Order: sequence, then C-alpha cells, then structure tokens
Amino acid sequence: MKIQAIVYFIAIVTSLALLKISFADATLRPVKMACSPFPPFKIENPEKGRKGIDIDIMLEIFALSGRDVEYAFYPWKRAVKLVESGKADGLCGCSYHPDREKTFKYSDIVGQHSQGVFLADGIELDQFDSVNDLQGLSLATVRGYTIHKELEEAGIKVHEASGDDELLLMLDNKRVDAVYTYRDIFLYNLSHSGKTGHVNYRELVSHAYYFCFSHNPADIDEIISEVNKGLRTIRYNGTYDKIWKNYQ
Repeated sequence: MKIQAIVYFIAIVTSLALLKISFADATLRPVKMACSPFPPFKIENPEKGRKGIDIDIMLEIFALSGRDVEYAFYPWKRAVKLVESGKADGLCGCSYHPDREKTFKYSDIVGQHSQGVFLADGIELDQFDSVNDLQGLSLATVRGYTIHKELEEAGIKVHEASGDDELLLMLDNKRVDAVYTYRDIFLYNLSHSGKTGHVNYRELVSHAYYFCFSHNPADIDEIISEVNKGLRTIRYNGTYDKIWKNYQ
C-alpha cells in the first residue's frame, strides 16, 4: 500500500507540474518576426521542406521555449521599418553595425557570413586587405546590405543591385569587374542558375550575424533570453550542426 501511495503521489505531482508548464506556455504571446529572402539562410519558397538555415534555427529555439513564432517575408527595408516601429518583434537575421544600436537589441551570435568579392573572368586583384583595395574596379553590391554601407563609407562608387540574383547576371554579362557580397548567398544563387564553371572568390572577412529585436515591446528582454538559451541548447545537443549540414 505504501508503494502504491508513493506512486500515486508522484503521478499527481507530475501531472500538476505538466499542467503548470502548459498553462505558462499558453500565456506566452507569439513572437512576430520579419524576414527578408536571403537563401540559403531564409528561403521564401521552401524547397523540399527546407525553409532556410536561420528559419530552421529560429523555429527550433522558440519550440524549446514553448512559444509560437509567426514570420513573414518582406523586402529588407520594409522589414527593418516594421521592427523599428514595433509592428514586428524582430528580424530573422542581421549583421551588427553601430548605427543599428539605437534601433535593435541583439541576440547571441547565430552564425557567420563570409564576405568578399567574386571577380569576373580575366580580372585580377593582387591585394585585398580592405575595401579600399577595390578602388578602380567597376563594382556592384546589393542595395541595403551592411556591406553596401561599408563601401559608401569608404567613398567607393558602386552599381546597386536589388538582390544577389541580379549581381550574378551583372557579373556573368561582364557589366562589372566584380561583385562584393556574401559568399554563401551568391553561391546558392549560382547553384540554382544552372551555370557551371570556376568562380574566383576572394574573402575579405567573416562577420557574425544575429537575431535583431525591437526596443519597443515590454517583454523583449525575456524573449531575447529565451532565444539565447535556445541557441545554447541546440549547439549543445547537436541540432545546430545538423541544420547547417542539411544545406551544404
């Protein structure tokens, strides 16, 4: 009888604990995230169930906290405006820039973006230690990217593209000598273009990127804490590496 009583007591305690967790989860409001197409990190039209590296990571970490996440795709500048105004809680990924500190709060590091130049056939670049070494080249980059600001601040004139698919066309048609962009995004577009052949890529630097959140919501620090805890968890249990490998 004592053993049965103990088992019954444990069952009641466990049920109450689960009920408490379920109730707590039900009180958590959904998080609204604004995403911009940035394959293979954010894929607006999923391929074979693959939504993108950052989307998969985001869904995993919010699932761990028991909080629903709603996300939609917008052009980059509109996504930024939505977060700045508080109409969305955060961006599905952004790089650090001092100008953004007044607007965004950052999560822990989500990943790394390699950035550099893809050179057209026959174009040589002897030295590449800074963007200043790109002076004299006919250069293109995506309007609105952080790297676009870097070029502007260095006084380098560039042709502006609406996306990396347009950069690929500009380079392939030899409208420019080089394109300055993120390696993985450009290579993803190249792999889906049907084009084959050698590419000449020179890396300048690899920068961290983050989930970026609005200052406006009263509970945003709690949400960021959940995100950071989730990032630590999926790195520890191997989920993070599995997600990345799924896109290689």
